[in-house]
Amino acid sequence: MIVIIMVEDFQEPKIMWKRIGSIIRFSYDSNKSFGLDSTCFATGKNIEFICCVLNSPMGHYLLKDAPKTGTGDLLISVQAVEPIRIPKISDSKNSKFAKLLEKIVKNTDSNAEKCIDEEIFKIYGLEENECVYIKENFS
Repeated sequence: MIVIIMVEDFQEPKIMWKRIGSIIRFSYDSNKSFGLDSTCFATGKNIEFICCVLNSPMGHYLLKDAPKTGTGDLLISVQAVEPIRIPKISDSKNSKFAKLLEKIVKNTDSNAEKCIDEEIFKIYGLEENECVYIKENFS
């Protein structure tokens, strides 16, 4: 698949991440910047929610079978993220995640990350024992 990135794509809110690492962090950018140390970018609808999912224990679980390098580091290209099953949500639900994400970025609510994780588990319809397993093994 060939993806053509237009200059205006960098002007949109986006998720940026480096492609290889032992732990991959997905950064949300609404400042129209260009991450010089990031090699992968994603834009689109409900990008705040998608960023929250990818950074959550659920996202780590969903990426568990992603390709790895010879040293065991994760290799997370756009092709590794694309097939992940991320549920569609409403704009109002995305707004809730956007507010929680902003609290994390501004460090104004130490409970925001826990709220995000709980909301994501609800959206995926997981039972308590499944949530515990994922938290214990993929946090």
